[in-house]
Amino acid sequence: MSYARGKFGIEYTPRSRDDKSHGLRWLLLLLGILLVVSFVVARLFTRQPPTRIEPEPRPPAPATEPTDGTDRPATTPTATPPAPAPRDTVAPSQPKPVKPVHPPPAPPDPQASRDAVKLLDTASQRPAAERVLLEKLAAAERQGEIVVAIDTIKRLCDRPAVADLHPKLWERLGQLNLQLLFSERSSPWTARVTVKRGDSRDRIARDNRTTGAALERLNPNVNWSRIRPGNVVRVLQYPRAVLVIHKRLGFADLSLKGTFFHRYSFTGGAHAAAGVYPVTREPGKSVRALLRSLGVTFSPENRADLEMFLAPESSINVSDQ
Repeated sequence: MSYARGKFGIEYTPRSRDDKSHGLRWLLLLLGILLVVSFVVARLFTRQPPTRIEPEPRPPAPATEPTDGTDRPATTPTATPPAPAPRDTVAPSQPKPVKPVHPPPAPPDPQASRDAVKLLDTASQRPAAERVLLEKLAAAERQGEIVVAIDTIKRLCDRPAVADLHPKLWERLGQLNLQLLFSERSSPWTARVTVKRGDSRDRIARDNRTTGAALERLNPNVNWSRIRPGNVVRVLQYPRAVLVIHKRLGFADLSLKGTFFHRYSFTGGAHAAAGVYPVTREPGKSVRALLRSLGVTFSPENRADLEMFLAPESSINVSDQ
């Protein structure tokens, strides 16, 4: 509203609705400023220092019992206690057992121990190096250390000073090789393969150039009718088996991957012609059929071993020696 001189003196003129009042704006602005100032002042006077977060104190070291037999109370050191030991550590007086990398050694063979003792009977007459090896072999046989015994026999077979013991050493080496092959230890002749979709016992054997009998003996706990992709099995991998029959000497040497593996004795075969006889899937070319045609007879156990090792693409060689 406003006042102005009019026709009848000072007259009152009401303000139109379109006019804007600036006084109300200033009043509201002033009130806002006062509220902000009062809030800031209140915060400044009531502000407290921030709370400091301290690390959680470690528990004091446990009191130790006196070890000198006195009744005095145990004391706790006043110095800062050491950090607690990790959970997987144990006290020095109780060392944590370490899981062996290899399975425990096989129990010693009583017959092998007796044979080792017989080999030691002549040790005193041997040179020092051979005597040490014979004693090492006897100790390994008694303790069931297959790998050590195999390595020691190989080193002995390379020494002419024990040539008279070579037949016994080669025979024992074959027995240890068999024992190592069918144990849970890793060996130079085996590998582990993962079963793929569509695999079966015969297919895995064919892919690795071995036999189903070898797979069954290497995996006694596997149900081959229920294998699934992702299962892991042991295989006799690419053995390239060769059996050399020595007609005059009366034994046959089986080699895997080009090295001696086992020696077998046989009878007959005097009239077998020297030569190479490959093992195939053709009729009359199986291991049993070839041995029958050569007139060579092995014990049922040894023949089962040979049929297991001599897969198709292996060979039987006949020597006149």
